[in-house]
Amino acid sequence: MQLAVSVAVVLMALFVVTASTEVGPTEPTLSQKFENFQRNVQTFIGNAGEKTKTVLQDIHNSEPITKARNWLSERFQQVKDKVKATFSSEGSD
Repeated sequence: MQLAVSVAVVLMALFVVTASTEVGPTEPTLSQKFENFQRNVQTFIGNAGEKTKTVLQDIHNSEPITKARNWLSERFQQVKDKVKATFSSEGSD
């Protein structure tokens, strides 16, 4: 009888130990929290970088900026042509 009681007590103890470890998910460790934080920050920075790149491309290709860039290029070319013509005519005197 004592053997049966001892076996029953041991089996109950094993059941309690295994049941307590399978109760549910445990709280993440500090290293797991840092890994999650790092992953979240990398995702945020990646998304912010893509959005910023898209916005800057939209601004670069917008009509007012394109017109201003073309106007400045034309004026710069006119100045270059004028300087070239001025210095080439002085050299022939």
